[in-house]
Amino acid sequence: MLADLSSVEIQASVDRIVPPSSVRHGWLADYAEEVKKVVSIPVITVGRINDPFVADSIIAAGKADFVAMGRASLADPEFPKKAAAGEFDEIRPCIACNEGCIGLLFLDQPIKCVLNPTLGKETESVIKPTPAKKKVMVIGGGPAGMEAAATAAKAGHEVSLYEKQDRLGGLFYLASVPPNKGEIGNFVGWQIGQLNKLKVKVTLNAEVSSELIDSEKPDIVILATGGSPVLPKIPGVDKPNVVHAYSVLAGKVAVGPKALIIGGGMVGAETANHLSNHGKTVTLVEMLPDIATEIPSINRMALLQDLEKGKVRILVNTAVKDILEDGVVVVKGCDTETISADTVIVASGSKPGNDLEAELAGKPYKVVTIGDASKVAKVMDAIEAGYLLGMQI
Repeated sequence: MLADLSSVEIQASVDRIVPPSSVRHGWLADYAEEVKKVVSIPVITVGRINDPFVADSIIAAGKADFVAMGRASLADPEFPKKAAAGEFDEIRPCIACNEGCIGLLFLDQPIKCVLNPTLGKETESVIKPTPAKKKVMVIGGGPAGMEAAATAAKAGHEVSLYEKQDRLGGLFYLASVPPNKGEIGNFVGWQIGQLNKLKVKVTLNAEVSSELIDSEKPDIVILATGGSPVLPKIPGVDKPNVVHAYSVLAGKVAVGPKALIIGGGMVGAETANHLSNHGKTVTLVEMLPDIATEIPSINRMALLQDLEKGKVRILVNTAVKDILEDGVVVVKGCDTETISADTVIVASGSKPGNDLEAELAGKPYKVVTIGDASKVAKVMDAIEAGYLLGMQI
């Protein structure tokens, strides 16, 4: 059949089936409905169905007889059971990140789930009731800290969590800001719900000192204070028109009409997408030959499509030589160019933010550092570390 079609017709057919950069929930249900019209056997549909109400609406509308949930079942194998019991807030939500499932599958590695640290290790990752209740202090309310706090509380320990900001979620919360990333916030909300259910004492706007920790007399302190931005050694980096990507995503700074981003990793590329989506003229500068290489290929392809639509100018193999008050001087090979910019945004990575660790050396309680406070890595590593520590206390 394909042999009878022209290359243009084949591509048009593919374009109708391949998901766009912003994939809607249940995006294949309409195709299932058409199949259902011409067959007499049950029809099952798939495709970003990670919400019980979406699943029910597809069946209620007659688009399919069954729905299949792959990634959502990896995030929470008890999804159907919890939905049937009406325990919707208990369902660990899949965020369609493709990081541990499809991303690892394409690399021919065992599948994991960013949000479910027990996947594939169910029998060895059982939380057992503690025979000796301990007082646990968690410093930092990002994914690692919240996971450690919730897991320790499930084991029966007395847990308190302290966060210096006025919200929980850490950098993962900021990751939900760029286009098509909003579902990340669902997981942050789920973690917060778990802390509330387990009666973990949460204190926000808390500047934790060694004196405060001493006064609480804990048995164990978990440092999950995350990472802090790394500023590149570039002339002019301390100018007032220079801000960090985290501040931009948090909405703490105003960005001018023309923005230039230094650093083309995931944070820089996502920030560029965020700003172009808000009508900014954006230039992205990266020293390496490509951008956003740490993102799973299917997600990266969608991100690159968005950047192209947003007319983001991408300069690779390019170094920033100087930051001016109204622009940036860049060098590529033997060529030098001055690019006009109202706001210069730094996205050149993070380093562990664990200043408390040295202060707590020699204290009478156990101190463990996890997540980005120990080593800057991916959120999958942070959540797994939090779970394992909470389980082993």
